[in-house]
Amino acid sequence: MLEQGQLIKELRLLREHVEQLDSEIGNIVEHAREGQILLSFPGFGAITAATIIAAIGSIHNFPSASALKSYFGWAPVVVQSGSTLDHSRLTRGGTRTMKQILFLAVFQAIRLQDNEWAKLYERLVKTRCPYDEKTQSRVGKKRVIGRVAGQMTEAIYALLKRDAELLAKILPGQDPPPPMLYDPEVHQRHRQGHYRPLKSTPLPNTITVLHPLPSE
Repeated sequence: MLEQGQLIKELRLLREHVEQLDSEIGNIVEHAREGQILLSFPGFGAITAATIIAAIGSIHNFPSASALKSYFGWAPVVVQSGSTLDHSRLTRGGTRTMKQILFLAVFQAIRLQDNEWAKLYERLVKTRCPYDEKTQSRVGKKRVIGRVAGQMTEAIYALLKRDAELLAKILPGQDPPPPMLYDPEVHQRHRQGHYRPLKSTPLPNTITVLHPLPSE
């Protein structure tokens, strides 16, 4: 009985330490710019955001959204035989932990329902998942979650990259503006085809032809 009582005390102490760590992690993430960006996504909590920040390090480590998707394990791979396109599947590479983290984040967003990621999932399930009469359900929902996770990774990359480029332009002693967060209204307009890039589009190069003044 003495050993059992000591074990219970140790378990309670460990639980207190875990709760304290969760609180400290949450406080750090909420005050970090990257954390604020990630927490603006539906389905993201402090632990999810902290795990992603720790895994990425600096967003400059990834030259493109595709590189980040590959690292997370949610990049599509085209399978071909000869010159014929057979099908596409998700890469077998990537970090297992990050792949699981993104899967759970997307799954949580789907459970929340009232957000653009859940709507995207429902739309893709209807168009990409055939209905199985035997099981009375649609087949291939995990692949759809992978598709949503890939698009979510692209959005994460775009916001983190934009914020990093913004901070690089801030002069010493100058206070940076708040980071741009995930905006469901912008996402909705994007999904409806009204796309507006985060970066300003440079004006095209033009040549102005000057006609000579008429001689007097």
